[in-house]
Amino acid sequence: MAISNKINHYSNSGNRRKFNFKYVLAEIFLITAGILIALGIDNWNNNRIEQNEVDKYLIEIKKELENNIKWSTKRKINFEKKIKENKRVLNILNENNKDSIVILKKLLDHINRASSQKPNVPIFEEFLNQDFLPKINDDELRQNLKAYKIGLEMSEIYDEFDREEVRDVVKPFMLENINYGQIYYSTLKFEEGGPVTDFSNLFDNLKFYNIVNFRGARLKSQLEALNFQSIWMKKTISLLDKELKNK
Repeated sequence: MAISNKINHYSNSGNRRKFNFKYVLAEIFLITAGILIALGIDNWNNNRIEQNEVDKYLIEIKKELENNIKWSTKRKINFEKKIKENKRVLNILNENNKDSIVILKKLLDHINRASSQKPNVPIFEEFLNQDFLPKINDDELRQNLKAYKIGLEMSEIYDEFDREEVRDVVKPFMLENINYGQIYYSTLKFEEGGPVTDFSNLFDNLKFYNIVNFRGARLKSQLEALNFQSIWMKKTISLLDKELKNK
């Protein structure tokens, strides 16, 4: 508006002074430069604020991964216990050892419940949802987190498949063929009584054998995934330390 007023002023017929184009152009340049500088400062400030937020996320992700490594040790022990129980059930069935039915009753709990291989990383998932991954400077760290994003998605798919298998295959078989009051169940206490299960019939039941065998294969696959996750987490923590120290 100021420039327009000046042009009008100098263009007025009553003003006979020579119109100074150089002065107007210089003023346009100064105003444009000021706007560009202001925009540059604003962008720099926004980028600085965003980068500070990214760094805060990285600090919390590091803590989250460290906690998961501690927890994964307990999870591995639990998986190894279930795998041993599974092998023992298969051995009893393969050897047709009906004298071990008492032991068999105590070992069926592991096939009756789904397991999970997905780690508990809500902060990392929130970080991904904020689309902050491209803001990480270190290429190795960025690629490492990007790869694990895919790993989390795959873990969720496998866990969902496991839940569906227990719900749609294992549970219906157990309800139709086994009295829960006659077996060990770790999370619930059932009342005794009702129809007596003839556990000797399980030794020639192909569906039961396949359920047990499949559960063992699933548990071993999940344990392998946990071992891989531990390696990835340790590597990522090292890269996070490097990234944060360079700030």
